[in-house]
Amino acid sequence: MKSIQKISFVFVTISLLVSCNNKQAGSSFIDDPSSAVCVWDKVSLKETPEDNARWVTSLSLGEQCSSLNESKVDNSGKKPVSYSKVKLKDGKEGWVQSDLVIMHSKPGAIIQETDIYTRPDLLTKSKVAFSPMDIVAVKSEQGDFIEVTGKRKTGKWIENGWIKSTNVSYASVDIALASYAVKAVAVTDKNNRIDAIKELLKNTDFSTSVFMDKLKNMVDSLSSANKPGMDMGAQLPDSEMKK
Repeated sequence: MKSIQKISFVFVTISLLVSCNNKQAGSSFIDDPSSAVCVWDKVSLKETPEDNARWVTSLSLGEQCSSLNESKVDNSGKKPVSYSKVKLKDGKEGWVQSDLVIMHSKPGAIIQETDIYTRPDLLTKSKVAFSPMDIVAVKSEQGDFIEVTGKRKTGKWIENGWIKSTNVSYASVDIALASYAVKAVAVTDKNNRIDAIKELLKNTDFSTSVFMDKLKNMVDSLSSANKPGMDMGAQLPDSEMKK
């Protein structure tokens, strides 16, 4: 009996050690291994993995779908393009460009400005950082770091790196509001930009988001710039400024 108890104790101890070591080694912490995340806005879902394939629908920035574990390369164009087959939450299936939808990941929204590291080590800080409301695909964790892929507001293309895990929200309301906010903030005309942000603030579905106060402050700042006594050029409509 004692021998059996000793063997059981050793087995449990080894299992715990292996589990801890795997987590420290950066093993995936994705609840659903088939989960995939769109890190670009309006990504086309196509019927077949070809550039001229029939369009089915579009994926939004931050949208989560399921990988069907199929991939193909289209060599018909000037450059080869890799495609992955996915299934959307409404049941639609199709092919997406692989570098725009990250397989085996879960969506997250950056809460505050956070430095990007090339490895999960404070000694590897890069010169760039993610901004609040940037959306990323989170792929794995190691210690207090998480591995992410996403596009920075000031970046030109999708980037990979490691950031501190405390700087990301996984709440669906935060991810959704961040996705809509990206479009609202990008509106060129200041008054239209204010209106676009206000529409988001009026939406009660987003009332619990951590980004509500940030958007309110943004509206206040933009509105203050239009008050008398501020820069006159900012007060004139576009048609007047061109004269």
